[in-house]
Amino acid sequence: MSIGESGTLHHIAFVVEDLEKAAKKWADSLGIKPWNLWTIKPAEATVYGKPVSMSFRVAIAEVGGSSYELVSHQSGESVYTEFLKEKGEGFHHTCIAYPSHEEMLNAKKAMADQGRKLIQACSLGELGEFCYYEVSEMNAVVELLYLTELPPPEKTVA
Repeated sequence: MSIGESGTLHHIAFVVEDLEKAAKKWADSLGIKPWNLWTIKPAEATVYGKPVSMSFRVAIAEVGGSSYELVSHQSGESVYTEFLKEKGEGFHHTCIAYPSHEEMLNAKKAMADQGRKLIQACSLGELGEFCYYEVSEMNAVVELLYLTELPPPEKTVA
């Protein structure tokens, strides 16, 4: 199985220091808007296999059949803080979303079978889960995502 068999491109993500400032900048300079904002507090999370407590904020703007995502660290340990320290703001990952939890688990198995390194995994409880894998030969990170639905955004930036 390949990770693209049953999944679709959901978003391309950038890690930023200030979520609202970045969303406003993208809206003003590129006309990409509106940005819906959420605070995410995973029910369970691991970074490099170690259990952690964390929270972060995301902003999502739809463009055609996909989206851009901005991510900013809020608390705890995450790959976002590591990314900001090592590289500063910028492109972080692409995300493949799956229509069922079973299909996402099959994609996770495919990544593990390929020997991919799981760098962060988060359970969102009843809302779903996501995880990031390193794809070293492309110097990239791929997110696998399963969501039941998004709650209403906390805020919108236009």
